[in-house]
Amino acid sequence: MRPFLLRYLADRFASSMAETTGATTRALCEARAGLAARIAGCLLLIAACAAYAEDPISTTTDHGVVGYMEIDDAIDRFSDRYLARAIEQAKAEDIDTLLVRIDTDGGTVHHARSMFKRILDLEAEGIRTVAFIDFRAISAGALIAYAHEDVYLSETASIGDIGVVFQSPEGEIKYAPEKFETVVRTLLTQAAEQRGWNRGMLLKMTAHKQSLYRITPPGGSVEYVIEDDLPEFLAAHPDVDRDDPTQFIVYRGPDRLLTLTGREAVQFGMASGNVADLDAMHERLGVNGDDVVDLSPRGTERLAWALSRFAPILAGLAVLFLLLELQTPGVGLWLALAALLGAGFLLAQYSLDLIEHIELLLIVIGIGLIAAEMYTMAGGGLLAAFGGAAGLTGLVLAFLPNELTFDFDDPIFVDALIDAAFGGATAVGIVVVGTVVAIRFIPRITALHRQLAAREEVTATSAGEIEARTGELLGKRGEAAEALHPGGMVRLGAESIRARAEHGAYVPAGAAVEVVSVEFGEVVVRSVAGAGGSGEIDSG
Repeated sequence: MRPFLLRYLADRFASSMAETTGATTRALCEARAGLAARIAGCLLLIAACAAYAEDPISTTTDHGVVGYMEIDDAIDRFSDRYLARAIEQAKAEDIDTLLVRIDTDGGTVHHARSMFKRILDLEAEGIRTVAFIDFRAISAGALIAYAHEDVYLSETASIGDIGVVFQSPEGEIKYAPEKFETVVRTLLTQAAEQRGWNRGMLLKMTAHKQSLYRITPPGGSVEYVIEDDLPEFLAAHPDVDRDDPTQFIVYRGPDRLLTLTGREAVQFGMASGNVADLDAMHERLGVNGDDVVDLSPRGTERLAWALSRFAPILAGLAVLFLLLELQTPGVGLWLALAALLGAGFLLAQYSLDLIEHIELLLIVIGIGLIAAEMYTMAGGGLLAAFGGAAGLTGLVLAFLPNELTFDFDDPIFVDALIDAAFGGATAVGIVVVGTVVAIRFIPRITALHRQLAAREEVTATSAGEIEARTGELLGKRGEAAEALHPGGMVRLGAESIRARAEHGAYVPAGAAVEVVSVEFGEVVVRSVAGAGGSGEIDSG
């Protein structure tokens, strides 16, 4: 509106001048005033455009509906599964732009490659991807960041150092073989081709054996070329003088990986811009933070991640407590603990796509066979052996990623199998050690013993008292207060005592029994042939 206002004022000025100077002077003044108004209008228009360009909100294009997620831990199976879930939710909610905050020191190549591909493939889904790094995106984090269409960093952030390393059994950190580094170089080449990032700089973030050259051809712009690409580049630019330091220098030599600060990344074209924080990132995208769709990890996901770190312990304790419940039926405490820990184990493994029906079925079959052996001793130990094998197989498979195939030539599968075997062995070890400890010490805990032995008509007897009365109890007869399979309670006169059937035999409730020994704070009994529960009971 301002140019029109100036034109109006100029016209008024010309009219007043005409009244005093005549028609000729008036025409001249009108011409000059019109020219002045046009110049002033142009200046105002230029100023308005400059102000418009300084406004970060006004310069952005329409990013549509923006979704937000964050990768702020090690790059592993947890983060890969979370990214897959967040992408599915983004598609379901018609997200146009996915903003991913990255803050990580890296992780495993296998899962980084999977996450890289998930993000790169979103372009075909019509979803724009924007990475925001406010602290660091190192190693696998940098690889994932450059899969995005835009990368923004704070000025104090850092990105790069995509060295592929592994730790030897002695704890020494070494660079991985060429076979692994080639995979990462190929992914970075894809990022350069599809996202437009500088190929030489990307490759120097992982190619520790190669030099990166800064080349300025005569009359051309600065280029950064990795050593592998140097012959082809020089063939295309024969006028480059390698002996002229103004045209050709080594920017980064061997055994040095490229890492950039936020400012350097923007300076070298390896970032879309610098933003101070998440609020500034929202402003750059032209959205209000309250309008962004939150795709952050759910509470169940975080709980599953936390539990998964203790999955072998959860599995082992769940089986141990279930076996204790089978030995002490009717109490319910062990069963409740087994159910709670078992549910935590299943939640963790299911959320990470590690356990399916076959694994769960093998574990259930294994526990069932062991329980059958404990109740009946019908298999002479074979049922327990088969049950243990089935349960262990199910546990190992429950720690093995479902997407891997049984290929012993694949180092990823071999490493995963070793980790799974270790997890299963840990769970079994907990069961074995826990069973030994339970047999040795639980009967000595007086309060727990009384809880197990309490009956309305009888008085509980502590483990210490039982051992002190060994001579008195040997040969004493009574009846089974409940079925012994093989553990349970027997009545010897007016008292109820914790007992175990000899040789793990099954003794029905009410059957006459005789004490043959005292071990670990409980009596060992055998059925008295030809006597029933209604017969006379020795009261001592």
